[in-house]
Amino acid sequence: MLKPAFANKFVLIPIIFVLFYASFPVCASNLMPFSREEIKTNIRDGIQVNGSTGDQSLSKYEDLLDNSSDIQKITYSSDGKAVNATLWLGGEIMYDPSKFGANLVAYGALIDIDNNPFTGKLGVDFQKEIQWTNRTSSWSDLLVEYPSGNRVNYRILELNKNDTNFIDMNTNQTFVPISLDLKSITSPSSFKVIYYSVVAYSNSKTIIDLSNWINMPAPKYTFSTTPYPVVLRQGQEKIIGILLESNSGSPKIENYIRTGSNSPINIELNPSKFANSPTSLKITVPNEASVGNYIIPILTNVSIGTIFPSDYVEFTNNFKTLNISVPTEGFTTISANLTVSVIEAETISERVKEFWGVYGALISLIGAGFAGGVSTYLFDYLKSKGRTKS
Repeated sequence: MLKPAFANKFVLIPIIFVLFYASFPVCASNLMPFSREEIKTNIRDGIQVNGSTGDQSLSKYEDLLDNSSDIQKITYSSDGKAVNATLWLGGEIMYDPSKFGANLVAYGALIDIDNNPFTGKLGVDFQKEIQWTNRTSSWSDLLVEYPSGNRVNYRILELNKNDTNFIDMNTNQTFVPISLDLKSITSPSSFKVIYYSVVAYSNSKTIIDLSNWINMPAPKYTFSTTPYPVVLRQGQEKIIGILLESNSGSPKIENYIRTGSNSPINIELNPSKFANSPTSLKITVPNEASVGNYIIPILTNVSIGTIFPSDYVEFTNNFKTLNISVPTEGFTTISANLTVSVIEAETISERVKEFWGVYGALISLIGAGFAGGVSTYLFDYLKSKGRTKS
């Protein structure tokens, strides 16, 4: 449920969504630090809702603040104590959104720390939000905790009124930083987050944009191959099966891109899109390649996220409950290594041995049949000669 702050009775309350869940591993220790990650979301894919009629459609981004609701990329990192994210937007942040007809502007994060839909507000345990409303005519930064149940009930853990530290007044800022103190959300070792933006106008038009579920930390990716391990001789060419896997399941592959490498090994990658199934790669090892293991980095564009069904996302405006469907697909580029072992080219004796191993039995059978046929012919010939003498 989403209850805008401009409802009849104003209460400083974050935007509340009903969400669709995906699995992720849960551990007991604190989150390990990780370096900068980036998620690309679809551009201009926000949903426009008419608060009076409930009609919804893709936003046409006709008003200036529509663009400032368009989340196009998300970058994030962690030092183990906090997760610092930046929402990169399609338009400029306004210090006073009321000048552009807005009643509410909000940027936030929905946090699920235990992957349990029966805890928190329909599974959402905490919510972080930066919010401007025409009731206060100021920006506020707040963090709330939700108990179990379907009622709008929450505990405010942090509230900073008149907080404009995230806006640089001297620049046309097109990003919003959102920092999440991990200690304030029980210091989980892994969790997932959806980042969102909302712009609600006085004419009942509301624009909503959501990211996909983002796992913290990001999944680890590896290649599985058929055959395994991948072993080729100098001068050999082979087609293998390859599948990208992660500790959160098999991702949906958009394409593979081999990165720059000094390796002499040639890999031909299929540029088309792949589903969650193996694809084929052709590997060619030149005769002059040195014997040894080659680690070949491959960039992979991965599609993540889903389309939320209408009964999973809803908000309330002027006492009307409206169901909406929000696209949440995101894309990330990950790097994984393919290991190829190169061994010496076959010697003449090995080729003869291999040839005999494949064709020796057949040759022996043919030879035995030929010898048997000749023996029968000689026996019959000698037998007929004996009859002639008698």
